[in-house]
Amino acid sequence: MEKIPRILLVLTGGTIGSAVNDGCIDVDSRRSDDLLAIYNEQSNCQVEFEVVRPFNILSENAEPKHWLQIIETLQSHRLCDYDGVIIAHGSDTLPYTGAALSYGLDSPLIPIVLVAANYAIGQPNSNAIANFSAAVAFIINMKLPGFYTLYENSDHIIYVHLATRLQEADWLRDDFTSFGDPLGVFDHRGLCCVPSPKNPSMLKLYNPTPDCVPTIAEFRNEVLALRAYPGLNYEVINLHNRPIRAVLHSLYHCGSGNVTGENGTSLLSFIKNNPQVDHYLISYKNIQGDLYASCRELIAAGGIPLENISFEAAVTKLNFAYNQQEYAPLNYVKREFFYEFLRDAKENGYVI
Repeated sequence: MEKIPRILLVLTGGTIGSAVNDGCIDVDSRRSDDLLAIYNEQSNCQVEFEVVRPFNILSENAEPKHWLQIIETLQSHRLCDYDGVIIAHGSDTLPYTGAALSYGLDSPLIPIVLVAANYAIGQPNSNAIANFSAAVAFIINMKLPGFYTLYENSDHIIYVHLATRLQEADWLRDDFTSFGDPLGVFDHRGLCCVPSPKNPSMLKLYNPTPDCVPTIAEFRNEVLALRAYPGLNYEVINLHNRPIRAVLHSLYHCGSGNVTGENGTSLLSFIKNNPQVDHYLISYKNIQGDLYASCRELIAAGGIPLENISFEAAVTKLNFAYNQQEYAPLNYVKREFFYEFLRDAKENGYVI
């Protein structure tokens, strides 16, 4: 007799776990029953689901402590007893949780898939069931170890993203994109990969390197993130006598920031005036290549450049780096966990 697939379903709330009542969208614990009932009604695949609910919130209310709750929930189960894990999550903070799982869990030998929805179950144009069904099929048919997000965009294509490369959804169409390219698309043919020198090969993904990650006991709110824009007044940000250990500066696309501004608008002055804080700079592509003068000044002042990592993955990583005890924070940040850094490699981008 063929073994019935077994999937651990982790429910956390979000739109995929919400209902609409009198024009108000909010989490509703009964939605999980609807999710499984509709899936079982529409699918001819028999699956055994074990359901757990570590919390039930709209994901805009998620904090690092919620990452830890999901991580501890998964660690409390023998994941080798399951064919895969599905985490039903809100879309707002989905990229941050996806990255957090890769930093907080030892390298898995099964697929761990995050799904979300654009509208609540039962609403017109909701992609909740499509995303959930695709995640089930992906786990059963692909058996691809690692951390992934499956999501149907407004073009009705279901994209497969490496969870560490997912970026926030756009405000207009609620579509998700990957930092770089998605891993591929998923349909009746299975996973159709996007050939890209920056994507890991399927051979790499199917043969993960055993990896133990540092333990996090709790998250202290000691990381600040700032996005550059013209006129940002750094003088209103007082880091002295505040429990901030690191600042992530999301700069302009070429890694540049204001170094000449007056009336508090100089990032260069902000870094020099706050030497007690580690300043990380992102949006760099190649710090060994030609850099703008402003980039060189920021680095010379103590800014730490990070290459080829998204804002979402970087700020999440800093939260882990400054709350673990096994590595110096900078060494932790530079360590790769699950392809969060885009790197060109000759063996990348090939499909099996």
